[in-house]
Amino acid sequence: MNRPLNHGREISPAGIRAFTLLEMLLAVAVTAIVLAAINTVFFSALRLRARTAATVEAALPADHAVAVMKADLAGIVPVGVMAGPMGSDIAGVGMSQPAALEIFTSTGFVNGDAPWGPIQKIDYSLQDPTNKMAATGKDLVRGITRNLLALNPTPPDQQVLIGDVQSLQFSYYDGTNWNDSWSASLSNTPVAVKVSIAFTPPKTDLPATPPLQFVVPIYSQARTNQTQTLD
Repeated sequence: MNRPLNHGREISPAGIRAFTLLEMLLAVAVTAIVLAAINTVFFSALRLRARTAATVEAALPADHAVAVMKADLAGIVPVGVMAGPMGSDIAGVGMSQPAALEIFTSTGFVNGDAPWGPIQKIDYSLQDPTNKMAATGKDLVRGITRNLLALNPTPPDQQVLIGDVQSLQFSYYDGTNWNDSWSASLSNTPVAVKVSIAFTPPKTDLPATPPLQFVVPIYSQARTNQTQTLD
């Protein structure tokens, strides 16, 4: 009587086929390989998520700083009763480091807590951070002076816009050329202002923050003493 083939599997006395030891070892090895691959993909996805979240979180202060600076520069007002000249050669009151630019702009809010007009004085400067151990650069600080009629000038209220800044540069277009500085002795305002911000490399393995550069046109122009002739 011919016996049925079992293809390498042992048949128990009850007639139930069982896996061999080699098949069990092969199944365990395949399972281990699949779990290792899943573990690698999972942790790679977690690291990618963490890096993406850190990049987005780092970009939020930069976007806010750009929006604030654009509004301030676009609202520059010419020299008048409440507004003084703008310039990059003005020494701010109570500042530990010189201002990179001082302007008078119409971005002030009128409310009951601060009963001042919409014109306010703004200065931008790079200052040493309070937490020097964690920082890699300087803080971009926005100084705000609301009371422009004070008999005794007080230091401006300072607002840190963004940290880890390596350099801050303003360029001024006078209608013909770009200038690296703008003297407060000039009675007019530039046609446009270009802002360049560079960041220091991070201490961790996070990607470096790309430099920022944007141009803001100035539509408010003060009259000069030059005589214009019409053809």
